[in-house]
Amino acid sequence: MSTLVPPERLGPFLATPEELLEDVLVEEMVGAFGIDARRLLQGVFLRRWGVDPWTRGYITSWRPGDVMAVGPLHGTHEPPFYVCGSDQWVCGYMEGAVRTGRGAGRAALTAG
Repeated sequence: MSTLVPPERLGPFLATPEELLEDVLVEEMVGAFGIDARRLLQGVFLRRWGVDPWTRGYITSWRPGDVMAVGPLHGTHEPPFYVCGSDQWVCGYMEGAVRTGRGAGRAALTAG
């Protein structure tokens, strides 16, 4: 699972002592997915995107599961509203931006 720290939580995230950080993050997953999330833990790998010089501060405000919860609703209401971008796909990578961009464009061009 890949998660990103929302803007309002970046400060507390960065201020959390390293020796406590993994436990805090695992408890976030338990809060979102239930007690079995602790049992499934394979490892925790961190990249501090919010302060990384190569990403230039990329962050999001989506909680785990939010994209999947709203995904089926995209384009189903009046008027249709199409969303695309790296955050609107499985992992948040550029491949997702391309796939969702093509999908949204195709849907908009073929809409009624």
